Amino acid sequence: MAEGRPDAMIGGRYRLTSELGSGGFGRVWRARDETLGVDVAVKEMRLPPSSSDAERAGRLKRAEREARHAARLRDHPHVVAVHDVVVEDGVPWIVMRLVDGQSLADRISAGALSPEQAAPVAAALVDALSAAHDADIAHRDVKPANVLLTERGDVLLTDFGIATHDADTQLTSTGMFIGSVEYTAPERLEGRGNGAVSDLFSLGATLYHAVEGVSPFARDTAKATMAAILFEQPPPPRSAGRLTDLITRLLEKDPGDRPAFPEARALAAAASSPPRETLVEKDTQRERGPKTPHDRENVRKFLGGAGLLAFGLLMAVIFTVATLSRTWHASNQGEAVVASALFGGGIASFIGVGLYNWPVKHRKALGIGAGFVVFVVLLALWLPNFSIR
Repeated sequence: MAEGRPDAMIGGRYRLTSELGSGGFGRVWRARDETLGVDVAVKEMRLPPSSSDAERAGRLKRAEREARHAARLRDHPHVVAVHDVVVEDGVPWIVMRLVDGQSLADRISAGALSPEQAAPVAAALVDALSAAHDADIAHRDVKPANVLLTERGDVLLTDFGIATHDADTQLTSTGMFIGSVEYTAPERLEGRGNGAVSDLFSLGATLYHAVEGVSPFARDTAKATMAAILFEQPPPPRSAGRLTDLITRLLEKDPGDRPAFPEARALAAAASSPPRETLVEKDTQRERGPKTPHDRENVRKFLGGAGLLAFGLLMAVIFTVATLSRTWHASNQGEAVVASALFGGGIASFIGVGLYNWPVKHRKALGIGAGFVVFVVLLALWLPNFSIR
């Protein structure tokens, strides 16, 4: 029986170099494709030594099925492409794209993701699951360990090894459960759902774990975990930010209450995009430019100018009314001219200075012009009505 070890040659083409990880269904190796001269990932399907011929045949079918399903999605940017399936001494080996990076599970172990970091992950996974749904494929084991994050920032869903196509024959024995319990939808635990809508629940649990740092339904035992999924509501997300609505909707226990894929994609896209108000504020800020000390000085000029302008207009009204009512008198003509000039000039200066300091276009011309006009008008009104004793 073929067994993975460094330097082993698989299928006469793929030379194993180092182990990348392992799980319940096998190990993943870094390997060299000697034919093409490129590095690939090779998944070794684990077969217990006591496996019967029927179990071996089932594992082989599962490997072939993974390759077939992944091949249908191999062009999707958020799905790890499967290139080949090799059977070596009855053991299936799945050749996949080598992803340089880490799993979401490893990333979470270093600390929870911020909503800004998790939003692109959510959008990518919803997109990948939507494509699988369109191809009548359900993943059935969406969890942080099956989400790969590349060094370039790509998000990839991997391990369709237990996925089912609507036309597949059920391969599990009666009572046998396949998948990671704490991320499993309640209808699957009850044996009444295997579709893509169940994958959305698993995605919700995965995203919850990513932003909160804890799995929402994980308990000390598998039985307690199943009970939590079936009967308990997870604590409301406290660190999900704009992902809160998406995560909460995905974790609805009734499949009919979860968003359909188009709505899930819209919610994920909204969480990944800046708010419209923020974009408007950025555009406005870009047009106006950053605030400077000069801008703050203009505010002071605006307030001061407005005050002077108001005072000047008020004085103009008062002196005009007083002049027209002939309540002002001077002892001689010279005194009348001087008084008129002082009053008119003072009022005009208030108005002129006010407009001149107001930060508007052509403020200098407006200030001088308004001051001159007010002075002339007031003087014309004042002198004819000024009585000399």
